[in-house]
Amino acid sequence: MKREDARNASASRPWPLTSSHAEETAAGEDAGDDDRLLLWEQTRQEFLSFENEIAFNEAIIEEREKHIKEIHYDVQQIHEIYQDLAVLLHDQPISIDNIDKHIEESAASTGRAKEQLYKASKCSRSRSFWVCWVSVILALVLVIL
Repeated sequence: MKREDARNASASRPWPLTSSHAEETAAGEDAGDDDRLLLWEQTRQEFLSFENEIAFNEAIIEEREKHIKEIHYDVQQIHEIYQDLAVLLHDQPISIDNIDKHIEESAASTGRAKEQLYKASKCSRSRSFWVCWVSVILALVLVIL
C-alpha cells in the first residue's frame, strides 16, 4: 500500500522527479521493505511468545486441575472417615451397655464359682477326713483279726 501511496503522491506532484530524487525514493522503498521485514519479524516473535505463554498457562491450568482433583479425592476420603466415625459413635453407647452387662455377668459368675469352689473344698476336706477315719478303722479291724 505504501508503494501505491508513493505513486499517487508522485503523480500528484507538480514537479518532475529528478534522477537523484528517484534514487532517494528507491532507497526509501528499500528502507520501507526492511522496516516491513523487521516489523513482520517482531510480529512473528510476539506471536511465538504468545503461543509459548499460552502453552505455559495451559500446563499450569492442567497441573492445578490435577491438584484440585487430588484434593477433592482427599476430601471424599475424609468424609468417609467422618461417616464411619459417626456410625461408631452412634453404636458406642450400645457397645458400652453390652460391656457393662458382660462385666456384671462375669462378676456374678465369678461369685458363683467362688461359692462352688468353697463348697468343693469343704466337701473334699470332709470326705478325706471320713476316708481317713474309715481307713484307720479298717486297718485296726484287720490288725485285730
